[in-house]
Amino acid sequence: MVKIIKPLLSTILLLLTMASSCQKNDAKANEVTKNNKKQTMNIEKFYWQENINSPLGYPVEVYKGGLESPSASYVSLSIGPDTGNWGELGSGMSTGIKPVPNRLNLTWISYAENVFYDIDTLIDYEKMVKLFKEGYPEENKKWGRRKAEYDVILVGFAPGGVVVVWLAGAGKQVEIGRYQATPIKIPQEEIDKLDGHDKLLFDEATTKRIMARESFVPLEVQKANAGKPIPFGLWDTYRKKYNWSIDFVAGEKGTISSVRYVLFNGERDALLPENFKEENFKERAIPKEFGLSWRDESGQLYGGFIQFSEAEIFKAFETIYKKDASAKITVQLSINKTNTFVIAVLKTADQSVGLKENKINVFKSKRD
Repeated sequence: MVKIIKPLLSTILLLLTMASSCQKNDAKANEVTKNNKKQTMNIEKFYWQENINSPLGYPVEVYKGGLESPSASYVSLSIGPDTGNWGELGSGMSTGIKPVPNRLNLTWISYAENVFYDIDTLIDYEKMVKLFKEGYPEENKKWGRRKAEYDVILVGFAPGGVVVVWLAGAGKQVEIGRYQATPIKIPQEEIDKLDGHDKLLFDEATTKRIMARESFVPLEVQKANAGKPIPFGLWDTYRKKYNWSIDFVAGEKGTISSVRYVLFNGERDALLPENFKEENFKERAIPKEFGLSWRDESGQLYGGFIQFSEAEIFKAFETIYKKDASAKITVQLSINKTNTFVIAVLKTADQSVGLKENKINVFKSKRD
């Protein structure tokens, strides 16, 4: 009788232990599920469109992959070849309320290099969420000052596997980060399984056709680049920042109406009226162009654009900083007396460098 009871007690104890273990595992699983649901519920969502971009003359096309969010949602960037300009909006597709991505995971072809690149990296999720929430002030004569919102996540691909992510809105663009991809060779067995369109990405004739087509690479760009090596590293030099401010002088009795600028690193912004004469210097990339408007003493409205010569303005900044590495530069833009020209000068406490190779367009506005 004792022999029978002993195994029975052992069995009961084993069952009780297993039941307790199962309850603990179930509780742990439920806790994980709750945490996952909580994380999913906390995923920040905003209204935005994905967009890709590449430097003019160096078209790209995403083979596979895109932007991934913490909730495991995914936005494809396989949206055809891009023919844009560096930092400008290029190819885009879907717009809607979507989670903010925290990872970039994709493979693309650089047609100019005939090389595939692969990247799988975290991107600055917190910075994007902060900017999406904050927005930025925008001022317009029609509605006054209001809060504007970012609505584009732009991914730029430059030769050498350089990737830059920007967050953009009307008149405003901010760099989120710069990332590095690595060259990759796609296995032939993977290529063999592709449909007709995707398989064309691996056809050298297609690459040559893309590079020769004017809709992808303008003829003047093809001629300018002919026989020259790809300027690897150029797009990183665009990101170098200097300490400078803006001083826009609209004549003795003129008044400034608006100042907008674009930087070589792809960022852009507009000054609010109280900042038309910047007293504080800011660390920024070198300016690429300005859009200006002003009124003369009679109230006549004028508008103008000034686009700097890349070679000249980079040399000017470098010359100043070579003499004084801590220099604070004022980019002074002055309107001539007849309101037909913009004079550009870089000034410091003891240096002055004029910029003469600019493209300038000034016009008299018919609007009030």
